[in-house]
Amino acid sequence: MNIQLIATYAAAVLTVMVFSYLLGDNFLYRLAVHLLVGAAAGYSLIVAVESVIIPWVKLTLLGGFSNPNFVFGMLPVLIAVLLALKISPRLSRFGNIGLAFVLGVGSAVAIWGAVSGTLLPLALDTARSFTPATVIDGFITVVGTLSTLIYFTYLGVRRPSGEVTRLLPIQFVARIGQGFIMVTLGATYALVILSALTIFTGVLVQRLLILKPN
Repeated sequence: MNIQLIATYAAAVLTVMVFSYLLGDNFLYRLAVHLLVGAAAGYSLIVAVESVIIPWVKLTLLGGFSNPNFVFGMLPVLIAVLLALKISPRLSRFGNIGLAFVLGVGSAVAIWGAVSGTLLPLALDTARSFTPATVIDGFITVVGTLSTLIYFTYLGVRRPSGEVTRLLPIQFVARIGQGFIMVTLGATYALVILSALTIFTGVLVQRLLILKPN
């Protein structure tokens, strides 16, 4: 029995274990989820070591001070040392420097990624959707986009009693955005189930063809 055949049987068994969640939370489903998380964590660790850490060490730290990239390679080490100082109550304030650097860089990258990868393409696609042939689709896209953004934006008014409430127009638009979100999540869930069923059916057909006598 070769590795590919073992992997196929394992995939079929894990698929059935995941589908067992339809009968309720059980041991088989939790085992499949734990295997998925463990495999993903192990794969991420291997990729990080082979694709990030080892090339970074070769490019920056090896060669010592004669390497022009040595200073840049020491920056992550310095930040790691500063973060390790958070363990000590006396030196934790120095660890805040490393934490601020990590959060600042992470926030900047996340914001720029959201703007360039999500907001700008979404705005451009929405603008391009307004053509004479697709004016209705473009209108639905604009309404769905704006109402969804308003749903996730807390636009409220503070009453004299201290209670913060939304105005009725904002509540109405937010409800429309909530409807778009529900439809999107439902369609996404249906696509995931359909994909899983397609893979499971393909595995079963493949196994039946292999076991079928000539």
